[in-house]
Amino acid sequence: MPEQPVVIIGAGISGLSIAYELQKQQVPYLLLEAGSHTGGVIQSFHQDGFELDAGPNTLAASPEVLSFFKELGLEKEILQAAAVSKNRFLVRNNQLHGVSPHPFKIMGSPYLSRGSKWRLFTERFRKAAPAAGEETVTDFITRRFNREIANYVFDPVLSGIYAGNPDLMSIGEVLPALPRWEREYGSVTKGLMKDKGAMGGRKIISFRGGSQLLTTRLQELLTTPVRFNCTVNNVAVAENGYMVNYTENGVQSALQANRIVFTAPSFSTAETIASLDPATAAMLNDVHYPQMGVLHLGFAASALPKPLDGFGFLVPNAENLHFLGAICNSAIFSHKAPEGKVLFTVFMGGARQEKLFDTYDAAVLQQKVVAEIQSLLQLSAPPVMQRFTFWNKAIPQLNVGHAKLRAAVAGFEKKYPGLHVSGNYLQGVAIPALLQHAVTFAASLKKN
Repeated sequence: MPEQPVVIIGAGISGLSIAYELQKQQVPYLLLEAGSHTGGVIQSFHQDGFELDAGPNTLAASPEVLSFFKELGLEKEILQAAAVSKNRFLVRNNQLHGVSPHPFKIMGSPYLSRGSKWRLFTERFRKAAPAAGEETVTDFITRRFNREIANYVFDPVLSGIYAGNPDLMSIGEVLPALPRWEREYGSVTKGLMKDKGAMGGRKIISFRGGSQLLTTRLQELLTTPVRFNCTVNNVAVAENGYMVNYTENGVQSALQANRIVFTAPSFSTAETIASLDPATAAMLNDVHYPQMGVLHLGFAASALPKPLDGFGFLVPNAENLHFLGAICNSAIFSHKAPEGKVLFTVFMGGARQEKLFDTYDAAVLQQKVVAEIQSLLQLSAPPVMQRFTFWNKAIPQLNVGHAKLRAAVAGFEKKYPGLHVSGNYLQGVAIPALLQHAVTFAASLKKN
């Protein structure tokens, strides 16, 4: 009797990569996608000679990830970041301040007060028992350092990664090394110095044509075509496994499967499993995906008084600007902008600022952001290219209590053998983490 295919629900990067790895393992699969294209929020555009990414703009690729891209035939399309990408900036008092991941290199910068620099320098000498329960990022950093460091260092960094609110985010979820260093070494800075090579070997890359090249290539390599416009309504227990009830191009149908992988966003998975496990579904539905806007701005290079030689800049929420930060794409990948032009990708909204979309008309909000960018960078001319993309539900927030969701998902999978829940709200928002999970997950399904 032929082996039943593994049904994968959702053709974002998680679903595509799991399907690809199952194919390598010669495990049959069926990939169902509610929309009309693969990749989810990974979308790329071309406008006026600029290459634009409305989702992830860059990847921190390990040698293993680079080898995977070579396997996909993308080696010649990889763009290596320029050396200036190591330069990062934070904004304070409408000025850019260069920063470094090394905590002691900030000592010579005027970005932090003397009191905060002292707290940073002396953190390794302060003995403090770890907190008894789960802490927010703000609570942990304030306890180990002070509020200024929480507000002006960690707040913008987490805005850049998650568009998150550190007052709500779990330190154990988003920065797990910090509480581990506190437990093992009694100090965050001491742990950082001992583990400073942990991120070694990773290169910042992009693709010629944009990040969507990756998902497009994965789709092309699948020998079983993706079934688009296929919304899974629910999954029910059947005599020999499970019944997947779905609507494809407006027509209701069903199929039987004994292994199903849910890779859609948590709120979509919640709807699908609600009849099986209402409690877990409710927890999945509670994962917050804030609204975000991505504003691409192209300028004549002559409009900048001097080149911005760096990856980009992040804005602490305390600065009360209308955006979270920006990547200077053309500084790190010259291919992304036409000659004589510069490209910035500006991020707006997120967990701290999503209410701005209710307060302002989209065009008015963009005008405010453009004016703030022009003031900050002292630009002498308006943008020559502008494009705005709005995401109603962007990056999942790993807030305090997320560990309970993980436990609920584990319990759900144990109760219903053959059902698996996956996605960036469980494996991490970075693309390399999702690609690596696909490898191990497909291998585990092959064994079972």
